[in-house]
This record gives sequence, structure tokens and C-alpha cells, in this order.
Amino acid sequence: MECMLTTDLASKKLGQRIWPDYTKHFKSSTTAASYRADIQEFMEFCGKDFLRTDREDAERYYLYLKERQEHDVLGTQTVSKKIRELHSFAGFIEENRTVYAIREEFQDHFRLFISRLERQEKLAGSIPVEHVDALFRAAEDNLMAYTIFTLLYRVSLSSTEIAGLRIGDFAAYDDGVYVLAGNRREPCFVPDDAAEVLERYLEKKATEGYLFCNSRGKKLNVMFISRLMKKYTLQAGIPGYSAQELKNSCAFTLFAYGAGPEETARQLGITVTQIKRYRGRSYRENMMRKANELVKLKVEPPGKQ
Repeated sequence: MECMLTTDLASKKLGQRIWPDYTKHFKSSTTAASYRADIQEFMEFCGKDFLRTDREDAERYYLYLKERQEHDVLGTQTVSKKIRELHSFAGFIEENRTVYAIREEFQDHFRLFISRLERQEKLAGSIPVEHVDALFRAAEDNLMAYTIFTLLYRVSLSSTEIAGLRIGDFAAYDDGVYVLAGNRREPCFVPDDAAEVLERYLEKKATEGYLFCNSRGKKLNVMFISRLMKKYTLQAGIPGYSAQELKNSCAFTLFAYGAGPEETARQLGITVTQIKRYRGRSYRENMMRKANELVKLKVEPPGKQ
């Protein structure tokens, strides 16, 4: 596959040995061309061969990309693509340091930004607050849909987790209500506002079995939740957002009001009355509860003014 580096900044070692070896695993010349463009752009930005770049160069370039993103010149996914490609190439060189006789000072400095990008990618596609409000207003007459949307938005549960919820998955401690959802290792905290919505829904439910059922009394599937989103976004006159985007908006809201990454990652809530109660016990001092106290945007029960 002929797709050689074309910048004069590339050393012979980089252009004639490392780059050809690196691109051997690509199945498409288009992919190689994409990597070449971003690698050469980074070298042009730094004014030096890739093998001579350091941590300061990587940090300056990352900040440059983020500034362009903030000015809507680049999208989130474009920034992520560029950094991931540079991370991949630098990692390949670092792993083969001995083969190419690379100086010890050279490192994959782009790995420092990967965790930041992953967090930002999870937040990508969140829904504007005014559209969330319109969605809940549209669903006021359907208590099940309203409760499902509450679990997505205020609890950050996934469609799969919601479909699999059983009433017995909820437990009340002295410091609040928690739910053990899906394959999560720790219970999720249930914010007070979501609790009130859930309690209304539970007033009309049996005391055991799945929390949500279809018209035949069977467990919901995730497509049912997708159809609810399609129906009520259309009714609300807003774009056809997905359940995943509504879930993402929970994390976005927490970040917006100052919750840290760890607090946000562990937050997921709801609430309940028909559940097992553990009197005199608290489920640890928890950051999830504190994170929720930062959030000013609450979900009210349907019809509440």
C-alpha cells in the first residue's frame, strides 16, 4: 500500500522505516491517508520530526485542538480521532524502541489525554435542558414512560438495565434509597426527586416481579423504550433523541453543576416505597448522594406545578 509521508520534517528513519512498518496492518489506503494527514499536521504544528517531539509538544497540540473545538471549528469526534491516531502511532514507536533504536526520552505522551476523551465522548450527544423539559411534558399522561425517562435522565440507567429491573432490586437505608441494576458491582443512589416519581408509579404496581411490563405482562425489551423515545420526542416537537442521549444528559448535568468525574461515574438514582428496608443502617458515606445535591435540575412528578 503506497501512502508515504510527504512532509520534509520527517526523518528518514520515520518516513522510510517506521511509517511503512506501521501502515502494514491497515487494510485500507484511506485509513493510512487519514493517519498520515494527522501525523503530518502534528509535525507541522511542532515544526519538527515526530521522533523529536516531547510532552510539551503533545500538550500544546491538544490545547490547540480543544480551542478549535470550543470555537466550533472541530467537532468532538474529530478531536478524539486525531489524538487517538497520534496515540496509536506513538505507542507503536515506543513498543518497538529497540527495533528502531529510538532515544529513551521518546514516549507516547498522547496516552495522557485518552481518559479525558473517553469522558467527553460519553457526554457527547446530551440533550439541551429545554428539550428534556419538553420531553417530560409530552409524557405526563403516560406514567410508565415518564418513570422510564426519569430513570434514564436522573439515574443514568441504561435501557437494558431498566428493562431488567425488578421491584426487589430496590432497598432503602437511613441515608436514602439504592437500586442494584444490571451487572453493576455497587448499588446506585436514588435522588429524592426521582423517588417521588417512582413512588407514584409503584402505587399501581404489584409488590414483586419486573418493574416494567408490556401489555401481556412480560418483561420489556429495549426496543419498547426506543419506541417510547421516538413517540414522545415527536409529540414534544424536538429532534428524535435516543434513550442513550437522555442517559448521557444525566452525566452532563452533574458535570455542569460541579460534580467530579468519580462522583458522576458512580451516580445513578431513583426511589421507592415498596421495597425492603434496612432500619438503622446507612449504605456508607457516599459521594453519589453528594453529587446529586449539586444538581439544580430536578424531575417533578407528572402534573405537578
